[in-house]
Amino acid sequence: MLDLTFRSDNILNKVLPPFFQCGSTGSGAVDSMRVKTADYVIIGGGTAGCVLAARLTEDPDVSVIVLEAGPHHRGLLIHMPAALGALYDKGAFHWPYVADPEPHAADKTLPYKMGRIVGGSSAINGQVWARGNPLDFDDWKASGCRGWEYGDLEPLFRRIEAFEDRSDSAMGHDGPIPVTRGKPENQPLSDAFLKAAKTAGYRINPNPNSGDQEGFCALHRNTRNGRRGDVYQGYIHPIRTRKNLTILPEHTVQKIEFDGKTAISVRTTHKGCDHRFIARREIILAAGSIASPQLLELSGIGAPEVLEDVGIPLVHALPGVGQNFHTHPTIAMTFTCSKPVSILNATRGIGKLIAGARWLLNRRGPAATTHFEAGAFLKSHPDADRPDYQLTFLPLALAGTTGAVDQHGFQVYVELVGCQSRGQVHIASTDINAQPRFRFNYLQDAQDVEIYKQAIATIRNVVAQQEFDALLDRELVPGATVTEDAEIEAWIRKCASFSHHLVGSCKMGPTRDPLAVVDPELRVHGLRNIRVVDASIMPNVTSANTHAATIVIAEKAAERWCQTNANQSLFFSNLNLLGCEETAPLGKSSGAVQLEK
Repeated sequence: MLDLTFRSDNILNKVLPPFFQCGSTGSGAVDSMRVKTADYVIIGGGTAGCVLAARLTEDPDVSVIVLEAGPHHRGLLIHMPAALGALYDKGAFHWPYVADPEPHAADKTLPYKMGRIVGGSSAINGQVWARGNPLDFDDWKASGCRGWEYGDLEPLFRRIEAFEDRSDSAMGHDGPIPVTRGKPENQPLSDAFLKAAKTAGYRINPNPNSGDQEGFCALHRNTRNGRRGDVYQGYIHPIRTRKNLTILPEHTVQKIEFDGKTAISVRTTHKGCDHRFIARREIILAAGSIASPQLLELSGIGAPEVLEDVGIPLVHALPGVGQNFHTHPTIAMTFTCSKPVSILNATRGIGKLIAGARWLLNRRGPAATTHFEAGAFLKSHPDADRPDYQLTFLPLALAGTTGAVDQHGFQVYVELVGCQSRGQVHIASTDINAQPRFRFNYLQDAQDVEIYKQAIATIRNVVAQQEFDALLDRELVPGATVTEDAEIEAWIRKCASFSHHLVGSCKMGPTRDPLAVVDPELRVHGLRNIRVVDASIMPNVTSANTHAATIVIAEKAAERWCQTNANQSLFFSNLNLLGCEETAPLGKSSGAVQLEK
């Protein structure tokens, strides 16, 4: 059972900070810093933060404040499944992170645009729904994380899912996140991809989320009726009348404040004004795999040498903060077609206008799908205990990240879901607005390169089957002449790119693990009243897209909280000290969910 008792050593005797200049009253006086209290203060209104906010406020006596740096959830492009490329290019709802050069991948510097909006990356991602392999979670338990094996999490996945096929007993059907099966049969190239895989002797898996992951398949995605189904729509929108939840967009968190080893409050800025949010019970850090370790380090939690380098006083030494950072590196093979059978015409000119109009009128047509209809989860060698690479098929040939080649074609992405290389992320400044420095050390482990080589051979085998005879023109990238091992490896290292499946930088593990940042209850080791609940706690990345796993992490955390009868709270009866203003306690006001501008 979780211990949610608020421990404090005479916190009420601590003097609150002096006034902050938040504007003039016109008489020469200066407004005081705004102070608010709630039972839980959640840092990050992204995927995990929205789930936690919804679940915790199911108890009307529990108040929650969510602090999100980005804007409120809005915009047609978010709802349009096919608009993910346009969202990425526009960048309005993204953190514009850029990694340090990758020394084992041709010193490339790669962009990582993570979600910066209420709803987080679930509002801008590729919408692939993949639980991961059961062994991924069993490994978490084996590493000392009791309660995190697949058998513990499988009921929670069901609780999340609203799978369209109610006859499929392996999936949930009444959850907040819609899940639909891709329709490769509706697109000639996607259809040929699966049929060619079967001809080549590969298994066709009817449901890769059933607990049996391996094989080629119609991918699942979180869409419904031609619209994206993200955590904002699934978790927050239905509860927008709750009086005990306040969501504050455009609040930049500066640091977490501690009394000794106890987390007590969060400092933010909003439109030039300083704010302080005091947690009567706990502070929950759900800012993602870059920002969560960044905020811990800015608050004095981390490796002493990292903090000393930037001049931050040490609050608590925790050397694992920012370590174990990893994601799925990606390469893409590109092919051109001999017939106009791709979706190219719907991405430009009058075809693009027609696709958009159809979607606006009835949520149908090319804009109503991500076009990630088909894919595969495969093993690079027979002795592997689970798939170590993932294929995602796109019936469009791209140049770069989102620009289409001026010719009909298709692309097969290879994600290294069994990657062994590890990197790190650390602050380089005391300024929250200064980007942390990070890299993943892509392809540092030789095994990663060997998996890629096998994946390339698999793709070439599939497209060589008769189903592509009347469709395929040529292999554009890397090119059919690239066949020698050394040539293939050189191309892999030159062209290895990113996925947005960042995990591991606040690793979950027992105290004996020198890199563990949180325990299996997601409490930060050695500290009180602070937890990390997001993808950063994954000890190892799942063998699939990480959206579903991030939601299940938040559901697991909320389930554990809600199983307790934690009535303890610390009442701050004198918060008007030094002129600091206290709002009405959340849960007692007459307002609904507040979405402050």
